[in-house]
Amino acid sequence: MSQGFASYAEARLDEFVGRIEAGLPRLPKQEAKVAQYFLLNLPSISFETGKSIAQKAGVAEITVGRMLRRFGCAGMKEFKAMLLQHYSVSAESFPDDGADLPPDWQEQMNAELRAVRTVYAKINTPAFQAAERHLREAEEVYVTGFQTVRGLAEDVARRLALARPRVRFLSGHDSMLSEWLDPPAPGTSCLLIIDVIPYAAECETLARLAREQGRSVVVVTDEYCHWAHDVTKAVINTPSKTGLFLESILGLNAATSLLIHATATAPGRDIPQRLRDWKRLAHRINIF
Repeated sequence: MSQGFASYAEARLDEFVGRIEAGLPRLPKQEAKVAQYFLLNLPSISFETGKSIAQKAGVAEITVGRMLRRFGCAGMKEFKAMLLQHYSVSAESFPDDGADLPPDWQEQMNAELRAVRTVYAKINTPAFQAAERHLREAEEVYVTGFQTVRGLAEDVARRLALARPRVRFLSGHDSMLSEWLDPPAPGTSCLLIIDVIPYAAECETLARLAREQGRSVVVVTDEYCHWAHDVTKAVINTPSKTGLFLESILGLNAATSLLIHATATAPGRDIPQRLRDWKRLAHRINIF
C-alpha cells in the first residue's frame, strides 16, 4: 500500500462487504438503508460522498458514518482507501515471472512487456511532451483512426472526453468533414490520430489538412510509420511486432492511456467534480 494510506486499516474490501451482507438483517432501519445502498452501488461508490449517499438513501449524513464504523471502517475516507487498494494492480495479485507458462508463451509475454516498457521510456521525450501539451491546451480535440484501429480510436475519444472538455471522434467517411467547415483559430484545435500498418491513406491526408487549418496534430502509431514525422513532432511510435498473429496493439493502448492520464492530471483540472457531473448525467438515463 502506498504511503498515503499507511494509517488506514488494511482490511480487504471483500471481507468488509461480507460483514455488511452478514449483518444487514440485524441493522437498525436507517443504517440498513445505507448498507443496502452500498451493496447495490459498489462499482460506482468511489464517486460518492457521505452527504450524497445519505441523500440518496434518505437518511441523515451521520448515519453513513455510523454504519461504516459498525463494520470496522472509520468513515468514507478509509472506505475509499480500501476501494483503491482492492482495485489497484499489485505484484502480489499478478506474478510477473511467467514461470508457469510454456517457453513460447513466456517469450511472447516478454516481448509484450518490452513493448510497454518502450512506451513508458518515451514519457520524458520531446515528442511525448509535445503530445501532452497539445492535448492539454487545445480548446477542442478530435480523435480518429481507420481500419482495425477505428474501435481503439473511438474508445480513446470516449475516455479522453472524461479527462477534458470538447472531445469528439472524427469519422471522415460518415460526416464528410462537416465538422471542419469552419477552421479554428490557430492553436485552439488538435487532431489525435491512431494509425498502424497497413496505413490508412486518410490519416496522412487528414493530418496535413489539419495542419493547413491551423490545428495541432498528435500521432500514435507503430514503429514503421513512414509519414507522421513529416507532419508533426508529436509522434509516439510504439512497438507492434511482438510475434502475435496480428500486430500487437498493447503499445498503442499504453501510449493513449498515458496521454489520457497526463491530460486528466493537468494543473487546474477538477477531475473528481467532472466525474461526479458525468455520473449524474448517466443516472438520468438509468445507465447505473
